[in-house]
Amino acid sequence: IKRRIMKQYIFDQFVKNIINHTGYTKEEIFSTTKKSEISLARKVLYKLCIDRGFSIKAIEEYMERNGYKCHTNTIHQALVSLDKIMANDPDYQTIIKNLSNVEA
Repeated sequence: IKRRIMKQYIFDQFVKNIINHTGYTKEEIFSTTKKSEISLARKVLYKLCIDRGFSIKAIEEYMERNGYKCHTNTIHQALVSLDKIMANDPDYQTIIKNLSNVEA
């Protein structure tokens, strides 16, 4: 559990990076909206976390702490969907690389 608390900072940085990049609010990102742009922001957040070594369970916990309840299969489907988007648009790899930067 302590390890998850330590990674809260990294999760929060990813959220901040996405907010700065997209202009969405934290409330929008963690809302239950199905709007494709906001859904995409959440998919990117999952990808950043997975690439950083977060477990699916940890991602679920961080999302829930922010008022967004999601399940393992939702995250898996989101990552598969994002992989397809990235395969068709290589710019997403650059964007994700830039969004993965975390300041100490």
